[in-house]
Amino acid sequence: MNRKKVSVYDAASKNYQEVEVSDEVYTYYKRTEWAIKNNDKSFYDHEIQFSMLRGSSDGASENFHEFIVNENTAEKRIMSEQLKKALKMLPSKDRELIDMLFYKEMTERECAAFYGISQKNINKKKQRILSKIHKLLEQT
Repeated sequence: MNRKKVSVYDAASKNYQEVEVSDEVYTYYKRTEWAIKNNDKSFYDHEIQFSMLRGSSDGASENFHEFIVNENTAEKRIMSEQLKKALKMLPSKDRELIDMLFYKEMTERECAAFYGISQKNINKKKQRILSKIHKLLEQT
């Protein structure tokens, strides 16, 4: 059986060393090496660069820069979904007022003019609706 050599990184010595391997191991090694080179090219073509691997100053932890997840983003998405569910539970008139105030960014005075009631009345309705929403969110 003909032995072939592959270059292997030795973490202890921090050097590459030549190691004799069987034909079968050599074949799989070369396939893997080809796949890595091919994938690297594909990653660069699609601007997914794993070269952005970075670690802490002591080298104890590493993260791919592209895949760092912002916990706040996930939390905001969950809160947004819960808020949508709570809003669906409100009567349509309450949803309409919340939509005008918070999504269309109308003032209380503009809403009061639209409904033909006082701004103070709109403020009380808003506070009542927000209280309902708060209770619905606590239940979920």
